[in-house]
Amino acid sequence: MEILVNPESSSGNGMKIWNKVKASLDKSNISFNVHILNAPRQAEYIVTRLTKDLKDDCHILVIGGDGTLNEALNGIRDFDHTKLSCIRSGSGNDFALNMGIDKDIDRALDHLINDPEEILIDYGEVRADKYPPRRFLISCGVGYDADICKEVESGRLKKVLNRFGIGRLTYLFVGIKQVFTRKKTMALLYLDNSSKPIRIKKLFFVVGMNHMCEGGGVPFCPDADPTDGMLDVCLVRDMPKLKLLLAVAMVYSKKHLLFRKITTHRCSSMYLVTMKPQQVHLDGEPPYEARKIRWESRGKLRFVK
Repeated sequence: MEILVNPESSSGNGMKIWNKVKASLDKSNISFNVHILNAPRQAEYIVTRLTKDLKDDCHILVIGGDGTLNEALNGIRDFDHTKLSCIRSGSGNDFALNMGIDKDIDRALDHLINDPEEILIDYGEVRADKYPPRRFLISCGVGYDADICKEVESGRLKKVLNRFGIGRLTYLFVGIKQVFTRKKTMALLYLDNSSKPIRIKKLFFVVGMNHMCEGGGVPFCPDADPTDGMLDVCLVRDMPKLKLLLAVAMVYSKKHLLFRKITTHRCSSMYLVTMKPQQVHLDGEPPYEARKIRWESRGKLRFVK
């Protein structure tokens, strides 16, 4: 087993979690190689090296959050022989939440070691403007949710709230602020290579999801199935700010779809063209701004829990 440890996950508690995992692995006589991450994209580089010329299966266990998992996904070169697992360690942990990974480390490890379940799950790929393609596990969003990710990444609020174990609330607080500050744009959205686009006068945001939740447990696409080979899409057009605030509050109870200007769709690919460049996020990581974005349900990943 190859283990990637992000020591900065969970506000610096990543090493404490790793020490607990190591004790359990040693007790179970499981051999492993550990890689302590200390630089951006290091997980991607390590996984690229590990999976480049495989003849046998390589099992990678990630101790980190959604960002570390995204790096690992983008490093995989041989999907047939690579298995991915994770232990909850991060403030969002949307992927672990979506996949039903136990919060208790001992129980999660016991299940992984003694009663493992292998599931073939979907991953997506995004191509935007001049940038190279990137994969995503959970979701890729443009607009509101990407603006939230950008502000959370660059601000201090998340680190402060993480100290009190309520880091997920960062997304809620920043989300309320973005309702009032986000600037909208005109856009065209094409689903499954349709020649007839959905015309959007004022785009609030659009997200393509493999899983139900993103952004710290927000179920934008309640019916998303990570094994069906399809993207679930949540499209939100601009509304009066009070309605948007109400929609933000109602999304946690999956009632946001009662609003006429919030719609869901299902497709294998989609293409968005915006008048002004928009923030784009992949699994909560905001890598760039772009005007032309193409999502695609790309393939299958062997996930073991």
